Amino acid sequence: MILVVGQNSVWQKTYQFEEIVRGAVNRVSHHFESAAGKGSNVCRALAVYRIPSELHAYVGGANGTKFADSCHADGLATRFTTIAGETRNCVTLLEADGTMTELVEAAPQISDEEREHAHRAVRERIRAASMLAIGGTAMTGESDDCYLDFVHWAREQHVPVILDSYRSHGKRALDAHPQILKINRDELAELSGLSVDTEDDRVAAYRLLADRYDLRWIVITHGKAGAEGYNGHAVVAVTPPTVTAVNPIGSGDSVTAGVIAALVATGRRFDECWPDENVLRAAVLEGVACGTANCMNRKPGHIEPADLEWVRTECTVSHRTLQ
Repeated sequence: MILVVGQNSVWQKTYQFEEIVRGAVNRVSHHFESAAGKGSNVCRALAVYRIPSELHAYVGGANGTKFADSCHADGLATRFTTIAGETRNCVTLLEADGTMTELVEAAPQISDEEREHAHRAVRERIRAASMLAIGGTAMTGESDDCYLDFVHWAREQHVPVILDSYRSHGKRALDAHPQILKINRDELAELSGLSVDTEDDRVAAYRLLADRYDLRWIVITHGKAGAEGYNGHAVVAVTPPTVTAVNPIGSGDSVTAGVIAALVATGRRFDECWPDENVLRAAVLEGVACGTANCMNRKPGHIEPADLEWVRTECTVSHRTLQ
């Protein structure tokens, strides 16, 4: 079972327009609502691989009820902490030319009791997990060290961690040495303080972060350009084919799911297989395939197997062994 911590549940409202004109009346061509947020997107994408997962998140109010009902309708296993506050809305405006504008409400405040309940659930269930995935920002009112503690607990149980968070709580969690850091190219530049324009620049940034935080893998995404992975021995870059993006929401989270799926497919422990360049290659390829297939559908984290198979065969892979 993959234990997925995505604390900030979101009720996602997506509106599609031909073009948005500021200061004018803009008429919606299509409207779609669903559960979203990094955790639910990862779990939904893992389902296409038939990989069991368990989502841990905070839910509250009418939006929280809709979020929970939507997750359960999708067949997701969940361990929710009910809170007094209202699960936030995220409104995404999509224009025909691919421009995306997001309106994200502030996360609700949680109480000490709610926080303690959620932490107990994570600590209890991590013993049954084969991997821990942590994504996104922590809730308002969370302890500064919440993600740090989760990584510590996972390491105590020899459970590998993929961290898709680098601000505040996520950055503190790096001090507990998660095995995999998954961020985007801009975040790599900000976190390392180095230029990331060329592959050599990025290798320098990877080495700095890997040495600083004892990371085994770093996977970075760069939108339509695909993703790149580093394991200290090699750099693998995967470029997806050109597709018509229906909805890009959740594509980064689907990359996370694809990486996890490739690792599960090895049948090996991460501490045994992480130096293998072929495993890194397969993981980055599957991540890009899954992330690209996601954007071909309206619902975040919803992957059509036929889309996934086609994208996987059309990706371009480059592989450089480091000296």
